[in-house]
Amino acid sequence: MMHETTDKKWFDELVLELRLRQVHGSAIGDTVASARELLGDTGQRAEEAFGPARVYAAALELPSAPQHEWVRRALWPSLLGLLAFLLFNQALVSWARSEQMLVSAAQLVLVATPVVLIAFLPLYLTAAIRRIWVLTALSAICALAGLLSGVLAPTSRSDAWLAIDPLPWLIGSALIMVLLSIMNTIRSLRPNDDDITDPSSTTTHGSRAGTKIIVLITNWLFPLLALAMLGLALLFR
Repeated sequence: MMHETTDKKWFDELVLELRLRQVHGSAIGDTVASARELLGDTGQRAEEAFGPARVYAAALELPSAPQHEWVRRALWPSLLGLLAFLLFNQALVSWARSEQMLVSAAQLVLVATPVVLIAFLPLYLTAAIRRIWVLTALSAICALAGLLSGVLAPTSRSDAWLAIDPLPWLIGSALIMVLLSIMNTIRSLRPNDDDITDPSSTTTHGSRAGTKIIVLITNWLFPLLALAMLGLALLFR
């Protein structure tokens, strides 16, 4: 049992390292299947046969996506969705109160904090994934920035840097979130080589119903959250 647990941890680390190197899912599946077959023949533990997972992954020459292609395909749309969601929330409160949307310079800085952290994610993504405390700290900073943004909202026109009609921003940000979700849903339904495929099986890790549901919910996360916020605003209006 200990042998199987150790090997499972090693294979999980191998898949993670190959994902970080943007190796295609089909190539990851082939690599894992070949390694398991060799271990089955020799009876060795994975680390004994191949060494540390990170070192083994670095030594492999496997087909991969262009460097940082995920930035264009996933990060920038996610960043735009986050901006739209933050703007929606700012405009929603003012619209529900039938007031102008008042914005201070301090609010802009706080709202920009999570956006900047996400924009520079490629620089520290590996560290954030390998060290859970880094990811926890980043999440805490983003949450604190959002909380302080609401606390520091101006209460009068004289304290505001900007005073604008919230309705166009409310509608515009909602449309952006919906369009991005539609685009991401269409993209996720297309067949691709990024699913980790076991060559000994006819199914892929990415084809299970549970995985598809999770992907669908993720694609529509911002519109769903915005809808929930809208319901609360109308309830307490």
